[in-house]
Amino acid sequence: MTQKLFLTSAIAMGFVAPAFAEPSYTDTFPDDGYMQEDYTYINAATADNMDDVYEGTVNAVAEYDIVDYILSAGQYLPADSETPTTCPAGSYCSGIGEVQYNETSAQGIATCPTGYALSADGATSANECYRTCSGNVEIEHATGVTGNDYYGTGVDTCEPTGCVNGWHLKSGVNGSAIATAIGNTEGENSASIDNSGSFSQQAFAGGSNHDQTFYGLTDNNTWAVYYGSNKGMVSGQARCSTVQGVGAWDDASSSSDVTTHTTAELGAEGGQYCYCNVTGYTPDGGTLQAVLSPWVFYNDMFAAARCADYCTSDCALNLRNPYSDSLVFRAALLGIIESSPAMCEANTITINWSNADAEDISANNAGTATYGSDVRTPVKAETIKGKTFKGWRFSKPEQTPLP
Repeated sequence: MTQKLFLTSAIAMGFVAPAFAEPSYTDTFPDDGYMQEDYTYINAATADNMDDVYEGTVNAVAEYDIVDYILSAGQYLPADSETPTTCPAGSYCSGIGEVQYNETSAQGIATCPTGYALSADGATSANECYRTCSGNVEIEHATGVTGNDYYGTGVDTCEPTGCVNGWHLKSGVNGSAIATAIGNTEGENSASIDNSGSFSQQAFAGGSNHDQTFYGLTDNNTWAVYYGSNKGMVSGQARCSTVQGVGAWDDASSSSDVTTHTTAELGAEGGQYCYCNVTGYTPDGGTLQAVLSPWVFYNDMFAAARCADYCTSDCALNLRNPYSDSLVFRAALLGIIESSPAMCEANTITINWSNADAEDISANNAGTATYGSDVRTPVKAETIKGKTFKGWRFSKPEQTPLP
């Protein structure tokens, strides 16, 4: 009797079972219920874990946390991007801290104010936005202007390229020249406008108080120190930061050890660490000459609120004091000042008075005149018998012919 054999295996029937990969990780079901990618959760298919589902279908819903991206000053998060990027020219990025992904809108970036549309890459505030001086700024007695005019309290670099007749181009002042002018003596007065806009001043070394106009202060967080006759006045700004540094009262053995930072490196305003910079020098009896300097670390004020209240006045106080640590701080501030812009200065003209004694010329300081200013005459003219003095008239000297 012939027997028929039936092949019942899957292979014999012509079917092939699919091959399944095993997940890379194995664990028990998580207590918080969040199942991670590529896991086998042992014996986890129970109603307790599946939201009381015993049969049929259960949904596994993916959940996500929103990512906070931290922006430092000078950075922003472009639209549809997860990578903080340097602030582009024509904008400023203050470093607002945490931002989130946005498919259509950039985060943490602002356009420069109207009329001041230019800025360098990495600008951190509107004060770093500028316009060119040429065509926008007039400098008295200048025949041409160059440099940048900055928005708000930004330090302008406008300077003349030439001067009209009667005036000459004078190079700007630098930190070394200022240090020589004021020396290591105590300042006579210091003044400041704090974070809330309150003006205050202190008189020392025989100095007397002045009104606010004397110091030229108008903005919050600005200060000035007047050093007295023939020395002039130094003015600057204060700023609180979250960036710590080494100061003259810490481990700095010389001014070169004191921490200095650019505005971008200090980040957004606020914090407990006080920094100072110098923005101008006014020779005694002269006009303000703007200068540029980085920020110099003064001290840890221990609390952001205290820094906001006292940083500005402390910058002035310690630039005025003649004590050893204060002089280290002074040297650190003045040692990094960039040269101020050039300026047009009036020519000094020597006057040769005929028929007048040197003593009578000197008594009225009549030997010279500053172009465009007063002319002082001698006390008296020589008396000549038989003549009545009518007065002096100016006459251009004859030029000696070239050989």
